[in-house]
Amino acid sequence: MYLTVYLLLLAPALLVAVGPRLAHHLAPAAAARTLAATAGVAALATVWGLVVLAAGGLGRTGEVLAYTRPDPAALAATDPVPRTLGLLAAALLACAGIRLARTMWRRHREVRALASMRGLPAAGDLIVLADDHPDAYALPGRPGRIVISSGMLQALPTGEHAMLLAHERAHLAHRHHRYAALAEAVVAVNPLLRSLADHLAFTLERWADEDAAQKVASRPLAARALARAALAASRRGGPATALALVRHRVTARVQALHGARPESRWAGALPAMALAGATILALVDAASALGRFLDVLHP
Repeated sequence: MYLTVYLLLLAPALLVAVGPRLAHHLAPAAAARTLAATAGVAALATVWGLVVLAAGGLGRTGEVLAYTRPDPAALAATDPVPRTLGLLAAALLACAGIRLARTMWRRHREVRALASMRGLPAAGDLIVLADDHPDAYALPGRPGRIVISSGMLQALPTGEHAMLLAHERAHLAHRHHRYAALAEAVVAVNPLLRSLADHLAFTLERWADEDAAQKVASRPLAARALARAALAASRRGGPATALALVRHRVTARVQALHGARPESRWAGALPAMALAGATILALVDAASALGRFLDVLHP
């Protein structure tokens, strides 16, 4: 159990290191799904590793042993976890829980604050705000809405409006807000996963870009619309919980749209996927070891 738990706690750092390979070798849709799964596995490894260490360390305190009265020989045969390490793991686990609760509560507040916007007059799923500042974003929820300012419509030629709408509709159609919520959650659990979450956010925008380029049947048009919208917007607009067009490495996205439509090369992503699979096996082994330890405590 001891070695497996340490492997679990090391796995997030290794997954962060190999995560960029997924974005590089896979098409945006496949990369986003795989990165989301990888980030989820990394966060779960963090939580479960801390749970096992906390249980193994705190389970050997005098108070617990006096209450459970385990067989000394069986207890000695289990992998020892120092009590101080168990206390540290419990403290880190509590901090992760607090950060996660605060993140989810902040996101919930932001979503509720935007609820009234869905009641504004809309043409189908489109809401046009009378605002000279160029802005555009997808507003997830029921019903989902695309919010565009009059300033953004004026900043883009009429022919580029279709790309803008297709990009935001792709966010809603593929429920990208769920991926974004997962990214926030994994960072709250383990701040070391921030770079993995950033790669996920970028691939979500690339996914929507590619859908929009396919919808308007012109990659150069999609690239021009994205570049023009980014130049028009002096700040990165939209509420934090919304998915905005001009966020996340616009220059790299424009360059990608000037190239050929990307295809997945799964061979290049195999190392990252193999590491994620090994992490899942370590999770199963650690869970089994924890079960045996709890059996010793409750003979």
